Amino acid sequence: MKARRKRNADGVFEIKVPDFLLKAAAARSQSHAAQLLYKLDSLNAPNQELMASGVRQILMGMGVDLDDVNFSGTPARVAKLYAEMLTPQVNNWKTFPATTSDMVILRNHRVIALCPHHLMPAVISCSVGYIPHKLTLGLSKLARAVEEQLTRPILQEDLANAVAEKLNKVLEPKGCGIVLVGTHGCMKFRGVESDGDVVTSVMKGVLLLNPAARMEFLQLIGRP
Repeated sequence: MKARRKRNADGVFEIKVPDFLLKAAAARSQSHAAQLLYKLDSLNAPNQELMASGVRQILMGMGVDLDDVNFSGTPARVAKLYAEMLTPQVNNWKTFPATTSDMVILRNHRVIALCPHHLMPAVISCSVGYIPHKLTLGLSKLARAVEEQLTRPILQEDLANAVAEKLNKVLEPKGCGIVLVGTHGCMKFRGVESDGDVVTSVMKGVLLLNPAARMEFLQLIGRP
């Protein structure tokens, strides 16, 4: 069956398309969109072959014999290591109707991020909390909220802001707070060679505007 056309009262042709053709076109459009998203995800995924090629260049620059049994598999192993670090599990952001207006806090969740300046690891202890408004988040999802940001090397400051922005967007809480305490390889093993921690925090909503609420949050997580 073909699409039919006829003139309307103004003499303009109108095209009448059968419903099954519209549905078929919509299905093709959805399929095309899914394929496009898959391609985009693939483009954003860590490219292990490309990373391994770069590691080979670094080892050659170090004067390493790539035929040595200790180094022959190193480029692939390092690429796999980075791919694992930069491929966190997907956070489905499961929410539930809020039954409390008390603080919900995840304290001292450890993640390992990559510093964008030197590509060295940073071990970061994360405390994430919020005061529910209409929704609460599945408890494990607070940890995933941090981990899902680790798909690329990232500054600790940017990590804190990204988590806070996502919590605000998904939950629209009365307030949220993120405190990150990190030990950075680029400080510990080079330059100043400091064992000191780096602390960054982001407060939004009630936790930013109400000193008493902010103090309660900091006391509960163990003020850095």
